Amino acid sequence: MIKNLFFAHVALAYISLGLLLLRGVLSAKMVDWRAYRLLKIAPHAVDTLLLVTGIVIFVMVGYGIHPWILTKLLFLVLYVVFATRAFKKGQRFSLKHFLLAVVSFMLTMLVATIH
Repeated sequence: MIKNLFFAHVALAYISLGLLLLRGVLSAKMVDWRAYRLLKIAPHAVDTLLLVTGIVIFVMVGYGIHPWILTKLLFLVLYVVFATRAFKKGQRFSLKHFLLAVVSFMLTMLVATIH
């Protein structure tokens, strides 16, 4: 059970990253990705499932609060802040915030991989 949940969590992380990159590329090309219902809903659904699977794994395995967990959470918060600023509705796309969001996401994945 835990193994399948772990693989689902990893798959969701890559799907989330792919959706982030797709929205960034479309925004940079000035394509209104919000016009596509799937691109408006899917990132929220995937990120919610990603967070839920992470919490369930954390509780089932009983990691406790370790420095790598806090570091991962810090990068996760930074990702959310930067992505929100990059894709803020009614404002120009911010390439700087998008790149910071991608870096934050990748650092989250790196910390999870090397712990």
